[in-house]
Amino acid sequence: MTAEAFENLKNLSEWEVLGGRCAVCGPVSWLDKKAIERQIGNQYLLNLRGKLRCSCGNRIGNEVLIERIDRNA
Repeated sequence: MTAEAFENLKNLSEWEVLGGRCAVCGPVSWLDKKAIERQIGNQYLLNLRGKLRCSCGNRIGNEVLIERIDRNA
């Protein structure tokens, strides 16, 4: 388990993008951090896994992703 798993939504930097990957069908979707925080509050990223639901309906085993975008772009 990485240290990032114990980060929470508010601690993510502006250049970090939050996403999720479905354990069943595999697509990656990028999420709006502010909307997630408004909807479920400031959560540890580890706790978000069980709250992610894919368009296929799967809620089990989904993965939380953090991507760092280039700040100089």
